Amino acid sequence: MKYCGAAMWHNYRALNKISFGLLFLSSLYLCQTAFKAGVNLDFFKVSRINFVGDIDHVSRDQFVSVVRKRFKGGFFNLNLREAKDSLERLPWIETVEIKRVWPNAIEVFVSERNAIARWQDGGLLDGSGELFDGALDARLPTLDGPVGQHITVVAKYLSLSALLEPYAVSIDRLRLTKQQSWYGHLSSGVVVALGEKNVESRLERFMRFFPEAEPRFKQDVKYADLRYTNGFSVSATVSQKDGS
Repeated sequence: MKYCGAAMWHNYRALNKISFGLLFLSSLYLCQTAFKAGVNLDFFKVSRINFVGDIDHVSRDQFVSVVRKRFKGGFFNLNLREAKDSLERLPWIETVEIKRVWPNAIEVFVSERNAIARWQDGGLLDGSGELFDGALDARLPTLDGPVGQHITVVAKYLSLSALLEPYAVSIDRLRLTKQQSWYGHLSSGVVVALGEKNVESRLERFMRFFPEAEPRFKQDVKYADLRYTNGFSVSATVSQKDGS
């Protein structure tokens, strides 16, 4: 054992390897210590948060409060994912993107939801069919349907709204029943029974021929059943049987 130990101290190659390893470990420790000290310098503390985008329905104070709770730390050790997720949980916020701006600023790119309708059971709907909580005083159409089918109802509403646009008529209310049959309340005051299939073609046929036929009726038309193969029927009263 003594011979082996003495031999090692005369083995310059082995001693060089040991010295290099110790030097490497010492340098690594010093770099880590310097980095930890550096990222916590006041120079790198986030002192400015810039918001990019229109924020109309969430107060700036509320936004800043959420941001500052999540943006703890310096420029390098912020948890941007946690901050992004927290902001996107706010009712009106659709998407958030965050990026660092050297040396001590953050830019938050915000996109708000655009409410296009109200859901009968509560909440607002955006163009993708996303249901969210939010307060809005503006007059919006009301959509209704079975639980979990709000995306389907929004898609149909947008399709029918595009069809009605040339006629200067809009939809005040659209309902999908449990039997998957559609009913609409038009801004003209007419309730239309659209049925389950060929909804767009039925409504387009009605809008093309109804203005020509309307003067023949002695009373104002309140209800139109469009579920016929080659035409439609009209009435001066609304059918309660159809759930309208």
